[in-house]
Amino acid sequence: MAKDDTASLVERLLPIMNAEDNPELSAIDNQRRRYARMLWAIAKIDDDNLLPQVGTYIGGLAVALEDLIEGVTDPLFVTKGSKRDSRRIWGARLQAALGMECFITSGLSRKEAAGAAKYYKELARLKRGENRDLEGSLLSWYDGFIEERVPVPELLEAFQERRRAIRAANLPPAEYRRLGEQAFAQAVKSAAR
Repeated sequence: MAKDDTASLVERLLPIMNAEDNPELSAIDNQRRRYARMLWAIAKIDDDNLLPQVGTYIGGLAVALEDLIEGVTDPLFVTKGSKRDSRRIWGARLQAALGMECFITSGLSRKEAAGAAKYYKELARLKRGENRDLEGSLLSWYDGFIEERVPVPELLEAFQERRRAIRAANLPPAEYRRLGEQAFAQAVKSAAR
């Protein structure tokens, strides 16, 4: 994609990304609507109609997202088998696990590191069920990344790379705690999307 094309695409997408939410829709439906509108904008890029099938495929995904808002599940979104959590949720858990790593590297015990979550109540959105406690979930996610039991290989690799960098940095404990707080804040931000 040429530089001008990229700038044109960004110019089309920014207003959609920054648009006000519709108060009549739920947070997830507002997100679906935003993604659908972004897909429509991308589908219309080929004004010369050189590859109409590409726009059709992209537009089809936009239609499927709009259907979800109305309670219709397109076959595209129907799955069989495993009901694991989404990559987005696991990505937010990655940030939380990196926060745990920073707190532990600062000298806190595992339990103390998980206890730091009391300042980040929104991390509870990442739990699998309402009956689970946040500290226990944090320890479980952290252990899952350490023991390579996370179902998303790309995130496991990212965790291992970042973990090595955290340990190699050899920072003062206060700086590791600051980084841990940043990672928890990023996990909260990711959970809210």
